Amino acid sequence: MPTTMTLLKKALEVKRAAAWARTFNITESAFAQAKKRQRLSPTLAGKIAHELGEDEARWIAVAGLEAEPPSSDRDSMLLRLAGAMKS
Repeated sequence: MPTTMTLLKKALEVKRAAAWARTFNITESAFAQAKKRQRLSPTLAGKIAHELGEDEARWIAVAGLEAEPPSSDRDSMLLRLAGAMKS
């Protein structure tokens, strides 16, 4: 199942966190916090997706769901989004 950490990993293969931070006019600590929390904010996920040519709306949705407390509903929605991303 794709997670925003997958998206972040893809982004960091393109350029370093410092370069992304300059691109988005944010601090590098935003990336450190994302790694610590194991998720991107919906806004940052959308910005990265846009820069990588990915579907912004889907990544924003994934990030939003990841921010929700764990539940079977959240997990089933993440699985549905993962299926939609493959097709």
